[in-house]
Amino acid sequence: MAESPGLTPVEYIDRFFDELRAEVRANPKLAARLVKALGGNVVFEDEAKADVANPYSLAAEGDKARFFKIFGAMKLGDLKKVLKENNLATRVDMTGKNADQLVDMLYTRAARKVHERKSSMF
Repeated sequence: MAESPGLTPVEYIDRFFDELRAEVRANPKLAARLVKALGGNVVFEDEAKADVANPYSLAAEGDKARFFKIFGAMKLGDLKKVLKENNLATRVDMTGKNADQLVDMLYTRAARKVHERKSSMF
């Protein structure tokens, strides 16, 4: 920012936080990362859930009930999107499966990958 004689330090900080708030509203993934960095628990809004919910981190938390609550409320298309984008299933894997079966597949495969990564670190 260019120095301006008309702005106080507080006004500069206000501008910064206004921009940060706007970006957080527009970018749900950034919002989720910032909340986690601050030690908070992310509350998923239905329309952003498929974009924000990370099956790996949720499986790593070990709270299977929370995992199923978050992903179980998703629509079939959103579940398929999450599985595909996280390389947890192919179209063939998902063919003929209902939402409950996809959530179960998502949990099982995400938990397995988390376990594999933890095992390979030591």
